[in-house]
Amino acid sequence: METKRKDIKYQLEQGYKLQTIMHYVNKEALRKQHEKQKENKASGVDGMTKEKYGVHLEENLDNLLERMKKCSYHPKPVRKTYIPKTNGKLKGLGIPCYEDKLVQGAMADVLNEIYENIFYDFSYGFRPKKNCHQAISQINWLIMTKKSTIY
Repeated sequence: METKRKDIKYQLEQGYKLQTIMHYVNKEALRKQHEKQKENKASGVDGMTKEKYGVHLEENLDNLLERMKKCSYHPKPVRKTYIPKTNGKLKGLGIPCYEDKLVQGAMADVLNEIYENIFYDFSYGFRPKKNCHQAISQINWLIMTKKSTIY
């Protein structure tokens, strides 16, 4: 995956447009996503867990990758569940199926590699190693240290 990431970076630096990103997803990328998943998490509508998926991991990853490459992979519906909030109301949660989590993670890695280079430093939304607390700290620092031109 590291070589593919360098390839993406090189192509972008040379001004090439990326026409497809599927060939940047491979079995290692999916395995990495499997390893990143936490144990004992709620399962989606298919009932698959990390433990069950890992029993035949190599076969499952081969099968998933083949379906992705043939465009026959289709995400399953998200399982909706509700958890109580502190105010007594319920908050809806959508729980994707296990393979969908793997695909989402692998595709997010490729997209991050593509777009991270063109985001501004002051862009904090949904980026790796960036969060809303950093954005608030930056705003606070700007307000407290920079002269404002707004009256």
